[in-house]
Amino acid sequence: MTVTPALLYRLGAVSVVAAFPLNLAGGLLHPVVDGAAHSVPALSAPINPLPHVLLLSGTLLLMLGVPALYAWVAAGTGMLGLVAYVTYFLSSVLVAFSHLVIEAFVSVPFSRDPATAGVISGSDTLLDYEPYVLLQTVSGLVFMGSMILFGIALIRSRAVPVWIGALMAAGGVVLLLPIPAMPGVTGLVVEIPRGCAFAAIGLCVLSATRRNGLNATPPTPGRAVVPTPSR
Repeated sequence: MTVTPALLYRLGAVSVVAAFPLNLAGGLLHPVVDGAAHSVPALSAPINPLPHVLLLSGTLLLMLGVPALYAWVAAGTGMLGLVAYVTYFLSSVLVAFSHLVIEAFVSVPFSRDPATAGVISGSDTLLDYEPYVLLQTVSGLVFMGSMILFGIALIRSRAVPVWIGALMAAGGVVLLLPIPAMPGVTGLVVEIPRGCAFAAIGLCVLSATRRNGLNATPPTPGRAVVPTPSR
C-alpha cells in the first residue's frame, strides 16, 4: 500500500473519532467525591484506574490524529491556526499526559496505601509539589486559550462548517468558568465540546476522502467544500 497524504488524513480522522467515546467514557466514570476529583477518597475509588486508562488512551489517539486534521485545514486557518495548533499540542502534552500518567500509575496506588496516601494533595491538585502545580496551571490556561484560538481560526477559514469552530471555541470558554466538580457533569463539560469538534472535523475528512478516494485534497482556503480529486 502506498502511503499518501490522503491516507494519512484518513488515519488521523479515524484516530480522533475513536478517541471521542474513550474520553467521554473516562470523563463520565471519573470519580468526584465531595466536589473533589483528585482527593484521596476520589482516587481510591474501586473503579480506578479504569477512567484514567480510558482518558489516557483517548488522549493518545487524539494526539495521534490532530496533526493530520490540522494539516487538512492548515491552508485556510493561516498563522492563527498554526499558533493554535502548536500551543494546543504542546499544552496537551504537558497538562494531559503528565496529569493522566501520574493519576493512573502513581496517585491511585498511593491513595490506597495508608503509608503513601499523605503524598496526595489536599487541595485537589494530585500533588502539592509547587513546580508541578505551576506547570498544570500554566499549561491548562494555554490549553484553554488554544481551543479558543483554534475555534476562531476554523470559523474564519470556513474550512469546515462554522458550528464546528464555534463549538471548539465555546469549549475553551466553558473550561475557563469556575464550574464546581460534579460526578458525570464535569466529564461532559470537559470532553463534549472539544471531543465533538475534533470528531466532526474527522468525519468531514472521512467523508471527503471516501467520496474522492485516496486522491482527495484538503479544502481551499475560505471554503467549506468537499474537495475534488486531483488529476
